[in-house]
Amino acid sequence: MSASRRQAFQFKSIIQKAASEVDVELKGGDKIILSNGAELHFLGTSAATAQSYTGNFYFDEFFWVSRFAELRKVAGAMATLSGLRRTYFSTPSTETHEAYAYWNGDRWNEKKATHKRQRFSVDWKTLHNGLICPDRTWRQIVTLEDVVNHGWKHTDIDEIRDENTEDEFRNLYMCEFVREGESAFNLNILIGCGVDGYDDWKDWKPFAPRPMGNRPVWIGYDANGSSGNGDSGAVSVVVPPAVPGGRFRTVETRRVQGLEFEEQARVIEEFTCRYNVEHIGIDVTGGNGEAVYQIVKRFFPAAIPYTFTLSSKRSLVLKMLQIMRAGRWEYDRAERELVAAFNAVRKVKTPGGFITYETDRARGISHGDLAWATMLAVINEPIGGEGENERFTVMEF
Repeated sequence: MSASRRQAFQFKSIIQKAASEVDVELKGGDKIILSNGAELHFLGTSAATAQSYTGNFYFDEFFWVSRFAELRKVAGAMATLSGLRRTYFSTPSTETHEAYAYWNGDRWNEKKATHKRQRFSVDWKTLHNGLICPDRTWRQIVTLEDVVNHGWKHTDIDEIRDENTEDEFRNLYMCEFVREGESAFNLNILIGCGVDGYDDWKDWKPFAPRPMGNRPVWIGYDANGSSGNGDSGAVSVVVPPAVPGGRFRTVETRRVQGLEFEEQARVIEEFTCRYNVEHIGIDVTGGNGEAVYQIVKRFFPAAIPYTFTLSSKRSLVLKMLQIMRAGRWEYDRAERELVAAFNAVRKVKTPGGFITYETDRARGISHGDLAWATMLAVINEPIGGEGENERFTVMEF
């Protein structure tokens, strides 16, 4: 089980590729039947489908799904029989996520008498070699440094450190939980906006030539400073609500790091061929955004340039917070990088005392780019415009 079926199918693809290397062809859609009769089922986090099978249960990225306690209760029942295993694995999210109480033993201890409670030590020093804890569950923490120290030679850890902020590196690669209060966007609210696109978006066909058919979409493009390997940036495709006050859906994102501005513009043009594009918002503040805009407006004259200022960034973030609080934004849970991008947006105070929002982009870091690209699409419905029948297509900052 993965956060979404789209992500579960990525696991299926990896398994099929590994089998093909030993000349074994595995076929199947939602399930694969092996030569010995064993079945592999690939599920999203739908409680309705999660209780239909019996077997060993593997739950991927459980720290990044909403309603974890409910899913654990329903899906975990698949491995009730003796000899079956339940395996949970994930990168960490936040200590306020409901899965954390299971990880640190609080959920196990809460209904026990005080004298029967036992302490769970869940730090790296205790768990890097693995340990059976008081609840009879094996816990282990494996960091990128652990893997490299055990002989993995295919990752340059110094390069990874250089490409990420210290907080991002600790969270993504050193298994440390995100500290609340540092991001402009609450991580639990972000996680709660995720859905299983395969089940919930009946009009979404991600592998079709036209994923949304003729349904209108809005596109946002965020430029970023030179990375030393071509310029980097991001594109986000958002389906606007069909009715006033309806929901936005981020249906596709793409990072374009390492591409020169002509190639980045070509990526945007490809999106206009795959989708019925109504709006393209382009950040022209930094990097090669202005050059990308000049090319894009040749094939999409209605493209709108946005110059980031203190007030404009504040408007973008406040609009996004508004639709999140109203339950008006959704993304497929496979878009983990999108969540990380929003979590990288920080609320800061300028030397003059003004509040604005920034992403740490030192040394070419661009991990907030997908968030800004999404906001540049969503802002086509201005703050306060959610009840209007007529869509706004121009907003000056």
